[in-house]
Amino acid sequence: MTRTLLLLPLLLLTACDGQGRPENNDTDGPVEQASPLEQAAIDAGVIPDIRNVSLSGAFERRSDLGTDRFCAVGNDERGYQIGMLAVFGPDSKCEALGSAERNGEDIQIILNSEQRCSFTAKFDGVALQFPGDLPESCTSYCTPRASLNGVNFFLVGEGDAVARSTRGREIVSLCPGG
Repeated sequence: MTRTLLLLPLLLLTACDGQGRPENNDTDGPVEQASPLEQAAIDAGVIPDIRNVSLSGAFERRSDLGTDRFCAVGNDERGYQIGMLAVFGPDSKCEALGSAERNGEDIQIILNSEQRCSFTAKFDGVALQFPGDLPESCTSYCTPRASLNGVNFFLVGEGDAVARSTRGREIVSLCPGG
C-alpha cells in the first residue's frame, strides 16, 4: 500500500508536460478530448470541463487595493464583448473595453478604445490569467504605475445578465448590451 502511494505522484507527473499541466499536443484547435486523468478529475467535480464552460459572465479578484473586475457578454461562436477594471489603489487603475475570441483555454483579447492592445490570456473554467509581458500599447489603458501585466480574475457569476451588472470606475457599465 505504501509503495502504491509513493508511485501515485510519479504516475501523475508522467501524464503532465513537465510544468504540472496535462499534455495536450493539439494547441491549434479547441479542447476535444480530456486525458483519462483529466476526465477522472472532471467526473469527480475537482476541475470544470472547459469544453462545457462559457467565458460569458462576471469575474473578480479582491485585494487590499480594491476589486478587479472583468466581464464578457457573448458566446464562443460569435465572440465576446469584454470590459475590465484592475485597481491599484484609489487613484491608480487600468480600465478598458474590447472584444475576445475563445479557442479552448486560449482567449484572444483585443482592446482598441485607446491604442490597440492584443494578447492571449488563459481561461481554465474558473480563472482568467493575463500574461506577465503584455505589449507596451496596453499601458494606454492604465494610469501611471498601474499595469495589466499578470492580472488574473476568478469567475463569480455565469451568463450575460450577470456580466452586464459589472461596474467600472470611469466606464459605468463594463459590459452593456450584447
